[in-house]
Amino acid sequence: MSRGASLKEVDEFPRRIKIFVKIILLLIIFGTISFSLISSISLEQGLFRTLETLAFIFSDESNFAERLLEIFLAIVGVFLVWWVLWSLADMLLDRNLERYLNKKFNDLRVSLMNNHIIIIGGGRFGSEIASNLEKKRKKFLIIENNSEVIKILKKKKYLVIEGNAEDDKVLIEAGIEKATKIILTLPKTESNVLITLTSKELNPKIDVFARAYEQKFVSKLKKAGAKVVIVPEVVAGDKLSEIL
Repeated sequence: MSRGASLKEVDEFPRRIKIFVKIILLLIIFGTISFSLISSISLEQGLFRTLETLAFIFSDESNFAERLLEIFLAIVGVFLVWWVLWSLADMLLDRNLERYLNKKFNDLRVSLMNNHIIIIGGGRFGSEIASNLEKKRKKFLIIENNSEVIKILKKKKYLVIEGNAEDDKVLIEAGIEKATKIILTLPKTESNVLITLTSKELNPKIDVFARAYEQKFVSKLKKAGAKVVIVPEVVAGDKLSEIL
């Protein structure tokens, strides 16, 4: 499922609640004014009649027009109750309510972060970096768009933002303007170059640490603004040669 589709489902819960509140308020206003006009009573009395009707408390002295209004309000009230219960059940079964609450909690955690480190990519390389940062008690978060990888990262209790880091909005959501470092672990050097350019544009002071797939891409990443560029294969080769 794409990030857009996933967020749309998560946002369904508050959207439905807002719609319900608006409809019930309009219904109460409609009932209050209608009772006031039909029965020649005050708006306050009309409000009480409306609330009583929605609670299925009907007056034995209602005339024909009032009875029709009571029936209409009762039918709409039953429909609204059914709709809300169905919506809540649907959200609970699809776990969208849980995802919504988790997203809000993560949003709060991100908003409170400052001088943190952003890791782009939560694969083996990114996960290893996260593990080391955690041991050093550094503040960090991970941007990842693979749902399976995200599940693994969340099991480790890492703060994860779902999305494509090539999107400016995702970087802004990760608080790049307040971050001190960004580590790019993606295997595609082209993506790392683009993210480096975007990161420096959003936060000129941020230090960029990037991974290059081949030695020939190091200069491109440096020109894009990367402070440190690592070619894993070269580093591994150097370490091995030292041992030998």
